Amino acid sequence: SDTEFWDKMQAEWEEMARRNWISENQEAPGQVTISTIEKGYYFHTENPFKDWPGAFEEGVKKMKEGDLPVTILYLEAAILQEPNDAEAWQFLGITQAENENEQAAIVALQR
Repeated sequence: SDTEFWDKMQAEWEEMARRNWISENQEAPGQVTISTIEKGYYFHTENPFKDWPGAFEEGVKKMKEGDLPVTILYLEAAILQEPNDAEAWQFLGITQAENENEQAAIVALQR
């Protein structure tokens, strides 16, 4: 439908802005790197699940439900809590790929 098309276009536009693809600034609002180890992956700074206990488990649950944007937020929260969690990085990469964000998927899967 037209609404779905424009919603997807809006989401892609926001993702491009978040990744500096349409911005001349070095840092765009809404992004932060957590360390030089994770360089290249930009986390949502306005993540309501940042301190959520059991963020990884909740992310897996949301992934099974098909809610990709919320899944990404939960998995990012899990990684912010435990940066060396390889399984969380893998699930994040897979979810980013399913959400058609290939660059973020590649960076997460490489991590």
